[in-house]
Amino acid sequence: MHEQKPLSRDDEWKYAEKALTWYGWGSPVGLGFALVALGVAALLARFAIVGF
Repeated sequence: MHEQKPLSRDDEWKYAEKALTWYGWGSPVGLGFALVALGVAALLARFAIVGF
C-alpha cells in the first residue's frame, strides 16, 4: 500500500464544498423532503376544509 500525502487547504475546501451540496434544501434529498412535506400539508388542508 502507498502512503497518502496530506491534502492542501484548497483541496480540503473543494471536497468539503462538494459534501455540503448534499445537505440543505437545495440538495436532491432536501428538495424531495420539501415536496413530500408540501404534499402532506396540502392533503391535510383539504381534509380540514372538505373532509374525507
